Amino acid sequence: MKLLRLLDRLERRPLHLLVVAATGSALGSTLTLAIVNKAAERISEAGQDFVELPLAAAFIAAVMFYMASDIWLVSRMAVAVETVIDSMRMRLLDHLRRCDLLKLESFGQTALFDSITQASQAISQNSHFLALSLRSALLTVAILIYIATISLPAFALIGALLAAGAVIYFQRGRDLEDEGRRMAEEEAGLFESVSDLFDGFKEQRLDSAHSQALNQTFSALSERTLAARNLVHRINWGQFVFGETAFNLMLGLVIFAVPRYSSTFAEEIAKISTAVLFMSSPVFALMQSLASMRAAEHAAGRMLELEERITGLVGPDGAVAAQPVPGDFSVLRMDKVSFAFSAAEGEMPFRVGPFDLTIKRGETVFITGGNGSGKSTFIKLLTGLYHPQDGQILLDDMVIEPPALPAYRELMATIFADFHLFARLYGMAVPDQKEADGLMRQLEMHNVTSITGDHFGRTELSAGQRKRLALAAARLEHKPILILDEWAADQDPHFRQRFYREIIPELKTMGLTIIAVTHDDHYFDVADRRYHMEDGRLYDPTIANPVTMP
Repeated sequence: MKLLRLLDRLERRPLHLLVVAATGSALGSTLTLAIVNKAAERISEAGQDFVELPLAAAFIAAVMFYMASDIWLVSRMAVAVETVIDSMRMRLLDHLRRCDLLKLESFGQTALFDSITQASQAISQNSHFLALSLRSALLTVAILIYIATISLPAFALIGALLAAGAVIYFQRGRDLEDEGRRMAEEEAGLFESVSDLFDGFKEQRLDSAHSQALNQTFSALSERTLAARNLVHRINWGQFVFGETAFNLMLGLVIFAVPRYSSTFAEEIAKISTAVLFMSSPVFALMQSLASMRAAEHAAGRMLELEERITGLVGPDGAVAAQPVPGDFSVLRMDKVSFAFSAAEGEMPFRVGPFDLTIKRGETVFITGGNGSGKSTFIKLLTGLYHPQDGQILLDDMVIEPPALPAYRELMATIFADFHLFARLYGMAVPDQKEADGLMRQLEMHNVTSITGDHFGRTELSAGQRKRLALAAARLEHKPILILDEWAADQDPHFRQRFYREIIPELKTMGLTIIAVTHDDHYFDVADRRYHMEDGRLYDPTIANPVTMP
């Protein structure tokens, strides 16, 4: 079982203790059965109603021992499951933060979210069924051993019926798993269609044919999902009825078949019948828990599969010892750097480069170009988020190899076009409050929100205001390189002018190297140099006939 593979990652001692507790619970319950049968035998032999105090005391002790073992087992199993889930979740998140960006973009977020959140929740909610399964299985074995001490023929026939029933039950369980997977696929298609409704709500409201076709798709997917669910329910219920039928046959076997093979069975029929009836509780509990654990088993499989897949997404810089880079560099250089995205067979891949670009420390460089020209890819290459397929990046004379990438990236504060604004200033000491307040005033955000400690007061703001907060966070990092990808696109005309005419000059006087992607041609004079991106190539627009930069 995949769930057991997860639990196997715990230390051996906790697992051993869980098995000991389950064994104690099973023995306590079996001992209770034996004491009840013994007391009934004594009453029958004496022919009078009385209670032997030693047996009564033993009965109470057995019940208390069973209860204590069961409570400890369930509670410790929950702790063990939560521990292994937390460990797996942290392993996945650790792999995730070291992933190669290009591989992660191809992988998608749905599987990550499902495994890290929903799958772990499914396992957590069903952890007690694992304890119930373990205890029920051991209790069934213990009762069978008790029956063997009473009648070997009864043990052999009951054991054979149980084994045959278990084989058929698990075979039907595999069929149920197959149908469950098909049901999940149908549900995924239905949810994707619902997502289309939300994401394309405006479009479908403007076109009745579009809306009706979308509704027909909903209907078809819903019908298939309903049929798949009904089939799963039928198989699930049929499996449960089969289990009940097999148990009833086992009881009939005790009454009608065993006496033919045991001359002394009549004397023991009451004990064996009681034992079989007593066995009904763990058998039915095992059936119920195995059905309920199916969701946890699927979830564990998704988590294990994701771990294998996400391990392959870790970038070359995430698996090596870090190497420092010079913080007092003079020149950042791209030497014949090029990159191409993968493409389907028969299609031309989109290529950028080769880039031969030298940026001196303290320079302000603007990058212009139309949508799809390759500007964002260029920025990802420059920051080391994409790895060049040809060429190399250098700081002064140092080639930035994978071991140096983490330290190289540490030199840069970035605000991408699709940036994420963190509510907390992660990775930096609590900023000087005077400096933080000054930045908020400069960015005209002091009357909107604030920086308190290492948190922004509020972040539910417009796109332009959120970019100002991101710029404040970037400034507080005190890094020598500032990279802005279309930062001013969401600013109003007043603040756009202030950004280019006041803020950038101030940053230049502070010695920051600024690389900005922009479309604001009214402010091109602010830059020391400007380059234009077209079809994945950088050009110098000051040259009459643009050519690839030397």
